[in-house]
Amino acid sequence: MGMYDNIICKKELPLTEELKSFPVKWDEIIFQTKDLENCLIDYFISEDGELFEEVVEREYIYYTEEEKKSKDFKSWNLFKDVIEKNKYNKKIDYHGKILFYTTENISDTEDVWVDFEAYFIYGKLDQIKLTKVEKYKSRKISNDKFWEEYNKELNSFKFKLKKNLGWFWFWKKVSHAANKIANFFHWINMIVIRYFL
Repeated sequence: MGMYDNIICKKELPLTEELKSFPVKWDEIIFQTKDLENCLIDYFISEDGELFEEVVEREYIYYTEEEKKSKDFKSWNLFKDVIEKNKYNKKIDYHGKILFYTTENISDTEDVWVDFEAYFIYGKLDQIKLTKVEKYKSRKISNDKFWEEYNKELNSFKFKLKKNLGWFWFWKKVSHAANKIANFFHWINMIVIRYFL
């Protein structure tokens, strides 16, 4: 999927009558786009048709050397604390097209995917077009079905028999041994490349 940015459109969207009838507040929806920085930055299109970036200035508090030696310190915790210092909106003079999209739940059984294209001319919105509307079965139904089948499999006689007879333990050991053998041959390959080729 990759990185993306978030964008809210406060300008009125060109919705079909069907889209208007859905229980969705379109001016509050956080759309995704890959046409800007792709750094999880928050943008919005104002009612006046201008593009703004929501800038947040933060101060990062680092761990001291003594705190890093503590038993409670986790190496994946990069910062002790993050303090939000300032927040403001910066106008972006964007020139070009921005495609933004979302998937929204419209009922217990259906979701809808919508794409919009916003065209900007030197920082001013020229037009927004609705480019795609696609309804499909709700993700909730698919997820519920998956978990139902998964739980059925866990409770099946076949699964319990394999578990108790050591089937999973055996194949885990085989997989581990195969991985070690592959690493050994990779190591030999690297030595051949480095010293003989």
